Amino acid sequence: MYLFFVRHFNDIDHITPVVWKLQKDNYQVAVFCMNLQYDIQQDYRLRFLKDQGVIVDYLYDAFYEKRDPFHQCLYTLIRASYKAQRKLVHDHHGPARTLPTQLGRLVGFAGTGFYKIARMIYYGRRWARSVLERTNAQTVCFDYIMPKAYSVDAFLKAARQMSIPVLALPHGVQLYTNEITKPKSTETRRFAKFNRFDYIIASDKLRKDILVKAGVAENKIAVLGSARYCRSWLEKNNEIVPKTAAKFSGSSEKLRVVLMPSKPQCRLDLERMFVSCQLIAELDGIQAMIKPHTRTNTIHQFGNYPLPDVSHVLTADLCGWADVLLVVGSSVITEALMRGKPVLYLKYLHDNTTFFEELGACWIIHNELELKNALVSLQARKADVPYSQKSVTDFLSEIVYGGDSNRDVLDAYEEFIVNCTLKKQSTSA
Repeated sequence: MYLFFVRHFNDIDHITPVVWKLQKDNYQVAVFCMNLQYDIQQDYRLRFLKDQGVIVDYLYDAFYEKRDPFHQCLYTLIRASYKAQRKLVHDHHGPARTLPTQLGRLVGFAGTGFYKIARMIYYGRRWARSVLERTNAQTVCFDYIMPKAYSVDAFLKAARQMSIPVLALPHGVQLYTNEITKPKSTETRRFAKFNRFDYIIASDKLRKDILVKAGVAENKIAVLGSARYCRSWLEKNNEIVPKTAAKFSGSSEKLRVVLMPSKPQCRLDLERMFVSCQLIAELDGIQAMIKPHTRTNTIHQFGNYPLPDVSHVLTADLCGWADVLLVVGSSVITEALMRGKPVLYLKYLHDNTTFFEELGACWIIHNELELKNALVSLQARKADVPYSQKSVTDFLSEIVYGGDSNRDVLDAYEEFIVNCTLKKQSTSA
């Protein structure tokens, strides 16, 4: 069986297409969530996989063994804490949400403390080995995750003992071209994060080069493109994604605009972004929304911005609804360009450089006046943009197809994963 371990929204986004492909081709696959804070019942992609016959469950529910009273008590406290956290955070909105949110963080912190105790006592290498044995695991796949997180270290040790290959799959695409994009972005950390995996799949050469520079062996990194943004998955995802954006009220005559900023820690100028949001909100003939990065809880984390917060609407749905996408460093630019949507890159809102700006695959906006003029121009002519289709094609070839525009990305992922299993088996024989 091919095992996939997930934890958050983003890695599920990029791993689901790979699991779907293997399942379609009659490989036995299972998806186990390591993060008890994450509600797998509410995730439409995991529900889709389950409907296809894929085993989907919390890791600790599927393989809990027979719990002793202390273990059972700890597990009950973990689940109760995270359930209370979800209720406090998601059931309150607006200005009155501050206190419930703080309380939610406190009970979530307590749940994480209980989990760490349980992991230290019960979820070690012997337990991980029993999981691999009971599933007859052939390959273990994680996203780009630190080995010290959850039970990853235990599985790395157990898999090595059993000669089972462990792979790291992308949970995003590499778009930044400068060295330092956020405080944790160091070569030492990258090496510690990736070096213990047997094989690594990168969506593009830029990511591979960064890892090799950090000291990761080049021969275990394969550039295969982006499973999340390849054409076959975009089409399937558009079929299954819950549609809520169509319910937005507003005139059909207005230009529909969605701003999708990057994470605040990626050198984002929050004050200037507030000014830009205010400018957009005051323009006539525009219906604009803001969707914070999926690793940012809500816009209330960094200010009460003067645009409707559509955090509850899925990115794929918003890309379909919008006429124009405004981005800073988010990989959503990839889906927007795959759909043929105009993209405005608000370069002045951060201090990073990006691959799409270097290729000229977007409308580069340098200040607020240029933003205003671009939006006014698009109101009159929605398809009139100052960048070429060739630049867009070159960008998509590198990021979506890993440098080979003829590549079937999901076929490539499947072939690589299966071959890693065969290679490991022949080496250990």
